[in-house]
Amino acid sequence: MPDRICQLPNGMEIAYQSSAEIEFFYKDIFEKQIYVQHGVQLSDGDCVFDVGANVGFFTLFAHQQANGIKIYAFEPAPPLFEILSFNVARHGVNARLFNCGISDRDDSVSFTFYPNSSGMSSFYADEQEEKTALRAIMQNQLQQGVAGMDQLMQYADDLIDERLKAHTYECRLRTLSSIIREEGIDVIDFLKIDVQKSELDVLRGIEEQDWSRIRQIVVEVHDINDRLRSMRTMLEQRGYEVAIEQDDHYQNSILYNLFARRAEGFAASTQLDETSLHQIRERAKRQETARRRIR
Repeated sequence: MPDRICQLPNGMEIAYQSSAEIEFFYKDIFEKQIYVQHGVQLSDGDCVFDVGANVGFFTLFAHQQANGIKIYAFEPAPPLFEILSFNVARHGVNARLFNCGISDRDDSVSFTFYPNSSGMSSFYADEQEEKTALRAIMQNQLQQGVAGMDQLMQYADDLIDERLKAHTYECRLRTLSSIIREEGIDVIDFLKIDVQKSELDVLRGIEEQDWSRIRQIVVEVHDINDRLRSMRTMLEQRGYEVAIEQDDHYQNSILYNLFARRAEGFAASTQLDETSLHQIRERAKRQETARRRIR
């Protein structure tokens, strides 16, 4: 049994990895409901894939949102997988759990785990990129008037260094299509992907014949090397209507949420036009130039 258990504002008791992340995860997933926006929704009886499950916040949210949902949850970090397993069992979630990452190949590779900032753990760890992202979040919270942030910013460097202390694990990778075949999946109603710079690998691991099985997709995108445009094009070419937004926490960063679904009437006003995409690319170039100077 995990040592750290807390009660969320909705009364749900869960085990957790880092106390610094609990409020952030809860607000995003349960209060702001960031994964069910722009017409993307959870319905009774859905088959849900939670790729990058962490300790199970989204898995638990999906379990609460609709009846008869079956969840397939994937988490490569052994400490997080242990907590995920506990939370799923504790709340009686109908879920199949996989202690692996999802990618474009079957392999075994190094995974960087940040115990104090578990949501940033990655197969593509880059300390400077992680520092930049954390600092941007803190700066946005300061500008939004979050209580106590003005004092915390005085110790930002030390706080960030503490949150990015790392451990390394050798973790297994599998493709989404291999899971589909192994589990006999006919339809994935909701595919959530939050995998810290591995999101394009996840989509590349979907074989062409399996795209038609997937109805809705929500992805956190790190817009590196024009990735946002590439993923939007990839999805639109396969029949999805796409919306992209940037959460207030991630202003002036490379992080965006992408929503895709196979449905009529998707709000065109939420889609990025060419001007917006150009601005995103230019911003990413400036950020990359700045990062290189720091290095």
